[in-house]
Amino acid sequence: MSQLATQLDELDLECEKEEAIIEGFMERYDVSKEEAEEIFEETKKWLWLAAQSDEESSVFIDKPLLIIDEMWHTFILHTKQYYNFCLRNFKKLVHHLPTPPSEKRKYQEEIEANPAQMLLKHEEKLKSQYSLIYDKLGPETLLKWYDTIAQKYTPEYINSIKKV
Repeated sequence: MSQLATQLDELDLECEKEEAIIEGFMERYDVSKEEAEEIFEETKKWLWLAAQSDEESSVFIDKPLLIIDEMWHTFILHTKQYYNFCLRNFKKLVHHLPTPPSEKRKYQEEIEANPAQMLLKHEEKLKSQYSLIYDKLGPETLLKWYDTIAQKYTPEYINSIKKV
């Protein structure tokens, strides 16, 4: 495991009133408390990774990580806890920057115009993300996020467990 992954293990990524965030997620999604706690732990790891990055676009949420994004949304709703968590652990706020619809449309047009080139760009972006996760959080997290979580929490499954 890398030195940075060891540093993460030594961090206390707990936050105040964590139980309220877990319950808030369970109110929105039909998951067990243990599932919600695990998803929250992975979300905190993702936030740590995002805070380590030099630029906003170097880490991103893609389909395999959608459940982490859903938990992040829940965490952000608890603004005081989210703000204090970020400042305490990262000395800065990790901003959630959703992709605007116009940018999504432009990306789709670029795919249609030159699918091979866009596939290469996407593969490079994924390769960079995989390397970052592997180097900073270790192979276990990479496999958990892009295999275990990705297989269980597909977009269809997430929609099926959504309560609201």
